[in-house]
Amino acid sequence: MENKSLDIRYACIHGFYWMLCCSMIGYASVFLLDKGFTNTTIGTVLAISNILAVFGQPAVASYMDKTSKLSLRMLISLILVVIIALSLVLCFLTGASMVMVVLTIVAFTLMLTLQPFINSLTFAFEKNGIHINFGLARGIGSVAYAVMSLILGNLVAAFSPELLPFFYVGLSLCALFFVYTFFLPGHKDEIVHQEKETEHDQLSMGQFIKKYKTFMLLLVATVLLFFDHSVINNFFIQVVNHINGNSADMGNAIFLAAVLELPTMALFTKFQQKIGCKNMMLISAVFFSVKHVLTYFAVNMFMIYVAQVMQMLAYAVFIPASVYYVSQLVEEHDMNKGQALVTGAMTLASVFASLAGGVLLDALGVSKVLMIGAIISVLGTICMFISVEDVDQHAKKES
Repeated sequence: MENKSLDIRYACIHGFYWMLCCSMIGYASVFLLDKGFTNTTIGTVLAISNILAVFGQPAVASYMDKTSKLSLRMLISLILVVIIALSLVLCFLTGASMVMVVLTIVAFTLMLTLQPFINSLTFAFEKNGIHINFGLARGIGSVAYAVMSLILGNLVAAFSPELLPFFYVGLSLCALFFVYTFFLPGHKDEIVHQEKETEHDQLSMGQFIKKYKTFMLLLVATVLLFFDHSVINNFFIQVVNHINGNSADMGNAIFLAAVLELPTMALFTKFQQKIGCKNMMLISAVFFSVKHVLTYFAVNMFMIYVAQVMQMLAYAVFIPASVYYVSQLVEEHDMNKGQALVTGAMTLASVFASLAGGVLLDALGVSKVLMIGAIISVLGTICMFISVEDVDQHAKKES
């Protein structure tokens, strides 16, 4: 019964986090255009936020791996409180100003930085013999993102984009409530002192890279796979318009992909037990490339919808598989750093896609950009096959 309650609370954390992500990143252009910013400024804001998150995630993770003074739950709560404070200020700022740019970048960066630590929360419980269904929680997050996108689209159209910062505040408060109540039975914090009480030579980032060489190639594979994923997501309206679709078609395609993520993520643990984490990683890489190739060859919305269905075996498999893969590959005192690097690789791909995607679209057009992205994706799949280790065998040997 206690496990079920924890599963529900963890799913709520993911649900409200991904709704917050949707309201911030998904509607960033809508919000900032309404304030009078140019497309160039908006692209810069998103790129800087992602770049800062790329460096911020491993930096915070390194601190968390070394300290026993601050738990993950406390860290996440603190970041959410800062986001709430910044969002309250954004609620009452009007017009385009440098203050708004800075506050928006900081709020977006903090929100993006949270992701690997929310992912890591579950493993503190695993160490105490309590299984949390990460796949189900992450699937709920995807559905929550899709539903929030539909809700915000209608509300913003009916009222005003000025509502968005109020959603930042409300969704952050909801996430904070469930993070605050997410603790071990007996009201103990989830901080794990067993490992930290034992002296470890804490690794610098350079030492970490030397220690886990094949993991670094896996990060390269992740960047390559997520580049085209991010190009398609960031410029999806251009892709849809290219085949005579419209914004409604785009909304349907996004909703389809997000909803289909839930069953895969919810059942991930069962699939992993039968197939193994290594094979799940390889399956996700193959279907990323299948999705990207199908998108390149799409000549109508039906083919786009078929490509979006591949999401359930691509992104929906990769997210939980990568989290479990890292948890089995790296030593426990390197866990936060490992999780942050995977998230950082995905974020870095988004940065490249944001900066290069628009330029390439203007210079080459949609079709050639999708072809380039598909080729890069296939290279990513090849790198994944070279780099992924049989962590299931590692786990068996250790047990």
